[in-house]
Amino acid sequence: MHIPDGYLDMSIAGLFYLLTAIVLGYSIYKIRKEQVNWVLVGITASAIFAAQMLNWPIPGGTSAHFVGGALAGILLGPYAGCLAMACVLIVQCLVFADGGITALGANIWNMGIVDVFVGYYIYKALENRNKFLAGFLAGWLGITLAAIFAGIEIGLSSSFHYSIAVTVPVMGMWHALLGIVEGVITGSIISYITTTRPEILKAEEVKVGRAVWIALAVMIALSPVFAYLAELVNYSEPLENVASALGVSEHPIYEGILPDYTVPGLDPYTGTLISGIVGVAIVLAIGFIIQRASGTR
Repeated sequence: MHIPDGYLDMSIAGLFYLLTAIVLGYSIYKIRKEQVNWVLVGITASAIFAAQMLNWPIPGGTSAHFVGGALAGILLGPYAGCLAMACVLIVQCLVFADGGITALGANIWNMGIVDVFVGYYIYKALENRNKFLAGFLAGWLGITLAAIFAGIEIGLSSSFHYSIAVTVPVMGMWHALLGIVEGVITGSIISYITTTRPEILKAEEVKVGRAVWIALAVMIALSPVFAYLAELVNYSEPLENVASALGVSEHPIYEGILPDYTVPGLDPYTGTLISGIVGVAIVLAIGFIIQRASGTR
């Protein structure tokens, strides 16, 4: 769902930079009044980054990955959750050229704001009925509505050459199907946490145990395996399939430091592994720096 350069004209790109900046600024204002556990924010963001590198094959010649916006909102609250997702998306864009610089505002809006806030409020509305169902619907509807927003953005853009009558149904249908997996993962994680670590969802002081670090290490170690599996179906994200079907090409203006999660001169699987380590380390470092700067523990 990462919109690349060339899909949005400057008016649409600028509008969503502005809207995103307003929401992020308001989120920073809101969390200044809250006791935020920045360690948990950093761990959640780094785990979502690592999870997004696990692309699983989908029958029909595509693949998908976990987005995690709804999960971030449920675990951290909507304001800290959208900041965590913004951190992930900025690192993905600037370091790995995953999503265009011109479209960064729109990408944060879709995956870091719409997905987070929609997922959070759906979960809150249903959590007293069934935790798994609440998490499932939060993950599923969050990513589906985020995709519909992406369809609106590229459909309104003069650069894409196709109207929202085409882009919205295609993006919505693709992600309504793929979002089922997002929903299952979100619901399962929330069910597990409410059973074993309920203090996480109660905004209490949370200590990060060894199991969390092991899970991060496992996801990073598995990323080359999933990269290989995705290649078996000629990996492409649904947005790329939509663009290919419509005959639209991206026009990148920035190649990134580790482009497409690779390291120049190394085989792609080793590059994926190194990229995973670097990305998680950067996201964790950002959380640690904010924690120290805010004076929290």
